[in-house]
Amino acid sequence: MQTLAMEPVEIYAACRARLLELAPSLSTDQLAASLAATPPWNVLDGYRHLTGVCVDVLDGNMEGAGSPQWTDAQLAVRSEASIDEVCAEWSSRAAEIDERITVAGQAMAFMAFDAWTHEQDVRAAAGLGGVRDDALVPALAALTLATFGGRYSSAGAPAVTIVVDGASQVLGEGEPVATLDTTSYELLRIIFGRRSEAQIASAGWSGECAQPITAIHLFDPPPIDIAD
Repeated sequence: MQTLAMEPVEIYAACRARLLELAPSLSTDQLAASLAATPPWNVLDGYRHLTGVCVDVLDGNMEGAGSPQWTDAQLAVRSEASIDEVCAEWSSRAAEIDERITVAGQAMAFMAFDAWTHEQDVRAAAGLGGVRDDALVPALAALTLATFGGRYSSAGAPAVTIVVDGASQVLGEGEPVATLDTTSYELLRIIFGRRSEAQIASAGWSGECAQPITAIHLFDPPPIDIAD
């Protein structure tokens, strides 16, 4: 399958547009539904976080970026804001953040990763299921593998062959010791900490996979299986 190349800004903007379009249709119960991979967050907190990341990046509030304290502050400052208010704030900074990501390119790929990941979290919690069959998914998987290789190698993990939707490439350096045969969607959920250790281990591995399984995810796996 041929993968359509997409810039980080295209992916980020598309995920934002879908989330903003979805927001008015979410019920009170859906907005209060727990995000399984990031307790005690709920769906509204997911929107608060995404808005907070956008604003913090633009305003230069990057001390402790990615830490629990950083993300907690994003939620706290918007704790009284409604979904409409949160979405209005995010929308109001859209042009600025899109320009920033466009200029930075892959250096700000984390914005695309974060938006897509939380979009799937929100949809799962709201009972809607992840968006699996659009061009963003293989494009984001290709972008992830292109930017993740150095970090994977630096962890000391041996090379592994990643077969994604039938197309293979090597992650890491040296001769591959194992193979992971999976889909773009599942690869992204594994790498970004949305699959439990048991789910990762059963994801389609062959060969000497113990070390690759440990190193393949950027965030700690959740203690429970995640269904989306």
